[in-house]
Amino acid sequence: MERSGLSLFGIPVTVSLWHFVWMFVLLYNVDTREMGFAGTALLILMASFSVLAHEFGHAGVARAFDLDPEIYLVSLGGITRHAPPRRPWHEFAIVLAGPMMNFALAAAFYFGGALLPANAAFITSWVIGINLVWGIYNLLPVWPMDGGQLMRVVLKKLLRPLLADRLTHGISIGVALVIGLLLLRMGSIIGAVFLAMSLLQNWRMLQDVNDGHDAKVQQKHSRVRELVAEARGAFEQADYATATRLAHLARSEPYLSQEELDHIWQLLALSEVRAGHYEPAIRYAERVPQSADMAAVQAFALQALGDGGRIKRFLASPSAVLLSTERIEQLQDQARQTA
Repeated sequence: MERSGLSLFGIPVTVSLWHFVWMFVLLYNVDTREMGFAGTALLILMASFSVLAHEFGHAGVARAFDLDPEIYLVSLGGITRHAPPRRPWHEFAIVLAGPMMNFALAAAFYFGGALLPANAAFITSWVIGINLVWGIYNLLPVWPMDGGQLMRVVLKKLLRPLLADRLTHGISIGVALVIGLLLLRMGSIIGAVFLAMSLLQNWRMLQDVNDGHDAKVQQKHSRVRELVAEARGAFEQADYATATRLAHLARSEPYLSQEELDHIWQLLALSEVRAGHYEPAIRYAERVPQSADMAAVQAFALQALGDGGRIKRFLASPSAVLLSTERIEQLQDQARQTA
């Protein structure tokens, strides 16, 4: 059902026969008695030309960025495929170029209409209208239309990717619902149906985003923060057993960042040393070797244990340099006395 081997200024173009079927369906309400068969066929070709111009706007900019674009005219319009853009502004320019090409084409027919024969005025007015409607419709902030893609590029530049995706599909759902109802009230059933399809697509994508890996990671991180906050509260109330238990629960959560894990090790070390459990306190403190607080925990626990050999080994470790000179001298004295 597809014809390949075509190109437009060196950009490959593939046309599906279903594209012309859908063009006929979209333009069915045109008064064909006034236009005649030849006029109707010409109108369909001009509408397809407008879609092709739109896609060429995308493809032309993509080719300028060496992204190897290809154009496909399919049932519901057109698609331009290309290699991933190297920078966000490249993607923004590629997406924006499609509607801008429609507006440029409408302006060209508007100002050039006087040069055409009088019997072409009807076709000219329809070409202008098609390009204006197609350009404005595509700029609606509804994914995957151009406006939705532009919105997503901007949101991803300003926000975290997960939040940007949620807002993109959430806003798309709201806009599709409102504009779709307005079009339905105005009698534009096909436009309303297209927006209803976009609404369902964005609803599914929003569910996929919420069920995806990034969302689960964020949920886990929220749980970790809650457990750590509860553990710190228990520590401040001198309930060291509860603080240790909650910190272990936080440590068992998946998707921990190194920063979160280091914080949990420190909380465990402090809780255990306050509870008088010096051996586990030392083990946990050793997990964060670049922390002066954890070096102090190790020093306090080793002094409490009174093991001269372990104190000497600790004084030879990189962690010992984080202690004050006075504390190092105290450890050295104790090591000599217990040797």
